[in-house]
Amino acid sequence: MAPPLAPVPDLEHELDVLYDLPLEEFTKARNDLATRLRKAHQSDAAGEVRALKKPTVVAWAANRLVRDEPKLTTELLDAGEALRETQQRALAGKAKPDEVGAAAAAERDAIRSLLAAARKHLGGRATPPLLDKLAQTLRAAAVDDSARKLLEHGRLSEELKAVGFGPLEAVTPAKRGGDEVARAARERVSALRAEARRLTAEARAAEREADEAARVSEALRAEAQEKREEAERVATELAEAEEALRSRR
Repeated sequence: MAPPLAPVPDLEHELDVLYDLPLEEFTKARNDLATRLRKAHQSDAAGEVRALKKPTVVAWAANRLVRDEPKLTTELLDAGEALRETQQRALAGKAKPDEVGAAAAAERDAIRSLLAAARKHLGGRATPPLLDKLAQTLRAAAVDDSARKLLEHGRLSEELKAVGFGPLEAVTPAKRGGDEVARAARERVSALRAEARRLTAEARAAEREADEAARVSEALRAEAQEKREEAERVATELAEAEEALRSRR
């Protein structure tokens, strides 16, 4: 009887390699890894790997950003954590509205930077619908514990949907005693939630406008390049015609 194969030495590394592959290679590589694990008598790990879902295009794009733009990704994760902490302090009455606004603005800036990077890395695949879903996925992952860990390791499998600013939904206001305090806390939650949703809608509208402006700018640059090439062609023809005219004199 042949001895069992050596166990996979570093499963975390294998998973990093798996999620780093082009999207069309994921399924085969996942199945191959599961087979190797099963032959190495690591049945539980093999089952878990076999159950991994192939990432959606949006999730794959987010995973690529983690690898291609680690600094920008860290800035987003830091901004998301700061926003979450500031919102919690606001609900406890320990942070001012302008602090929440500043933290939310920092998070939006981090997302815009990553979207700009996505346009550069993805080229023609960076369509407005994909970028909109990517922005929502990044925003949701930045403030949600489980999704944050997946994004941090570049192992998202599904796109996420940001509803308002997530932490507001999960934070329990600090108790100060009495129905009036509880009512005030609920009113604060409602007000902040409404403000968060309003700002989110404005951010999405601004991002769509930025996308449209970028498309227009690219089209104008292409048109300018065509005109420049045409002008150079005409200038060359002019020079040749003038030279021909001088030679006839």
